[in-house]
Amino acid sequence: MTETRRPTRVALDADEALELDRLARMVDERGRALDEARTALAEAAGRIAARYDRGGPAAVAARVGWSRQHVSTLAAAHRRGTTADDVEAA
Repeated sequence: MTETRRPTRVALDADEALELDRLARMVDERGRALDEARTALAEAAGRIAARYDRGGPAAVAARVGWSRQHVSTLAAAHRRGTTADDVEAA
């Protein structure tokens, strides 16, 4: 049986570690901001589409590039008082 050697892990210098830490924090922060923006867009799409009896979901879907069915689901959730996060989780 042969023994497999694991590669040695190098120690990063302080500047490299700080740069990676800073960029990782930036990714986390921007990811949270993106999630918040997506939620706000979904809630607005549902609210606006729910204002119209017919054609609302299709108009909203065309504007934001989503399927009419998805926007119809968001509009129905808005009418029920369900949040966009609840719809996405379902």
